[in-house]
Amino acid sequence: MPDGREFIVEFIPKGGLIGELEVLRKQPLSLEYRALSVCELHFFDGRLLREFCANNPQFQVKILSKALARVSELELRLISNAGSNLRQRLARTLLRLSAVYRTDAQNGGDELIISQHDLAATLPASREKVNQCLRRLREGKVVDGAQGKIRILNRKALEAYAEGDA
Repeated sequence: MPDGREFIVEFIPKGGLIGELEVLRKQPLSLEYRALSVCELHFFDGRLLREFCANNPQFQVKILSKALARVSELELRLISNAGSNLRQRLARTLLRLSAVYRTDAQNGGDELIISQHDLAATLPASREKVNQCLRRLREGKVVDGAQGKIRILNRKALEAYAEGDA
């Protein structure tokens, strides 16, 4: 953002595609993309992607369907977040990230690898407020965590917080 704050719009899962709409529209990327972990990137020549889309209607439908689904999900998240408090937004974000990036922890919970800074930029909120909210969730034994990791201990309670029922 112009004032120096960062806002994370989305985490792209393994095998994800970014910038396809800009390539098809011949526009520069409107967002900055940054890897939070070691990853492998594949770059495609925009001209070749546009030609492949023009000559392959099934591919065109698939790529546009994925892009429209992503836009729709972002719209729903924006509307949902507008009327939610920080605890609800945090709970929803943790559940969303666990669904996409789930790794089974040894105790059977869901473990997410994300810094408080990045989590705050996703919500958006200050890191300090996110830390306070996470501390309350830890005290309630809903989540646990260490530096850069959050483990979901009680998914049902987290779902209740996400819905505003708790």
